[in-house]
Amino acid sequence: MTPFEITFIGSLGVLIYFLIYGIIHKTDSTAFFNCNKQLRKTEFGDSFAAASTSLATVLFFFVTLGLENGLYILISPLSYYCGIYLYNKLIVPKLELYGFGDTTQPSHISLGDTLGKFIESRYGSKSVKIVISIITILGIISILLIELFVGVEIFNIFLKTEYKEAALILIAIVAFIYTGLGGLNTVVQTDKLQFRFMLVVATGIVVYLFFQKPPITLKDFLPTPMSLSNGLLLEWPLLLNVMFVNILLIPSLLRNWQLISATKDYNEVKKGLMHGFYLTAIISTLFVVLGILYFKLYPQTEVSLNGILISMANSNLWFLSYILMPLLFIACLMALLSTVDSSLLPIVQSITCDFSKEKEKKPKYLRLTFVLLIITLFLYWVVFKMLHFDLINWLYTIFSLVTVSCPVIVFACIGNSNVLRTKTMRITSIVSTIIGLIIALGLSYYGNLIQDIWCIQLNTPIATFIVFAILTIVYCNIKNHLN
Repeated sequence: MTPFEITFIGSLGVLIYFLIYGIIHKTDSTAFFNCNKQLRKTEFGDSFAAASTSLATVLFFFVTLGLENGLYILISPLSYYCGIYLYNKLIVPKLELYGFGDTTQPSHISLGDTLGKFIESRYGSKSVKIVISIITILGIISILLIELFVGVEIFNIFLKTEYKEAALILIAIVAFIYTGLGGLNTVVQTDKLQFRFMLVVATGIVVYLFFQKPPITLKDFLPTPMSLSNGLLLEWPLLLNVMFVNILLIPSLLRNWQLISATKDYNEVKKGLMHGFYLTAIISTLFVVLGILYFKLYPQTEVSLNGILISMANSNLWFLSYILMPLLFIACLMALLSTVDSSLLPIVQSITCDFSKEKEKKPKYLRLTFVLLIITLFLYWVVFKMLHFDLINWLYTIFSLVTVSCPVIVFACIGNSNVLRTKTMRITSIVSTIIGLIIALGLSYYGNLIQDIWCIQLNTPIATFIVFAILTIVYCNIKNHLN
């Protein structure tokens, strides 16, 4: 058997395993979204880290960015730490104060709390809730698109071009089915398995590469800093994108609100977020180092994750081609599945809780996930076939879709309720968010059209800054008027 055949069989085995796992652990509606409030720090952290270990970013993106920027690219997880620290200090205490995830109300037992519910309670407006829910859902669907896109790309190493769409559909169907059957408990448990597998494989490959004595120097890991006019360790557009995205991402991800709602103790929430950060930083560092070592050992390798996989498969070293390559590919598949299921389930919860007028006695979650599957595949065709976005351009675009609602969410957490509930503030929240979304998407589309990556990288910093500025000015004016 060839390394590609072993990898293909192993990948099918992984997909079958998770499909069967979802069927066996099918849950009822009372535990579908909140695991009956049983989440603890390690489960929270493992699931958070697995969802953060995106195939498109940490694996596909970091192995190449590390080659260009060395360990400076780890500014990304460090800024993630800043986002988590601010979230734990400023936002989490407010959520506890406001009773987010409180199980004393019977309606919360099965469906849990959502970001949409919280927004509605703070602004006293269904319209604000609907706008924020729709935008955050679009942001998460965008993450699904990029993960599926990269999933198709990695399957290209042993599938003919005409079959790559079949791989897309197969991966999507498996992830959507086991998520639709098993709910949050299945997602959390599979996330734990997926992340630990990725961690072990990445560590093993890095150790193996070090023993091969690659021709590396300190400058490979810490390049000579660029001039201040060009950037601060990273080029300015990339640095601003990384800082804005990772600091604003935590409040904007539906996934985090779902995990908080499923955790009894807010101390566990804080610990779980920090535990998740440490795990994310470790796996990010491992893949950056993996990329640097591999490209130094095998300089003829195409600079991409696919290039590494193909180079490993064609190596004369048996252990590298027959053992490590299949394991690395399956780790990539694990990263893909963990991001897809962790993105999908909060969408299902948001739709069920925020847009249904009357709750069904037995909600048909699998039916809803099937509808989302069709929508996701359609949007995949629109973005990558009709609009011709590539991996990098769409990757920076989704950040703006995910984070543009953050200003409204932050004000909901720390703002005065009397100010938030005024008609002016409600309208401003809706209008400013839509303006920010239009600016971000406009910059992304224009940058993609003229092939200017800086324009796309700056979409999130510019859009979110404008939204924050509008909200701050209006909020302060209303507050002064009320006083």
